[in-house]
Amino acid sequence: MTEVFTGFGQRGVRAEAVAEPAAKAAREYIASGVPVGQYLADQLLVPMALAGGGSFRTLAPSQHTLTNIEVIGKFLDVEVKVERQNHMVWNVEVAA
Repeated sequence: MTEVFTGFGQRGVRAEAVAEPAAKAAREYIASGVPVGQYLADQLLVPMALAGGGSFRTLAPSQHTLTNIEVIGKFLDVEVKVERQNHMVWNVEVAA
């Protein structure tokens, strides 16, 4: 799996200032040792729910991930549990 971290330049903003948030996110992801990045997590939920379950470790869930969990619950009879493992790592489990 590949994670991508981006920064978008703006006129008048130093390259270092553009790169710093992306570099910080990459450092956090690498340090956590999780296989699924914060913004990939929401994309995995629907296929897992349709397949009948599964789990993965990730960083703190984004608001988009939490919203996807709510939407999935409205359409499919699955339970999605999000549980903090430590200060950086969260476990997400989809169960039919």
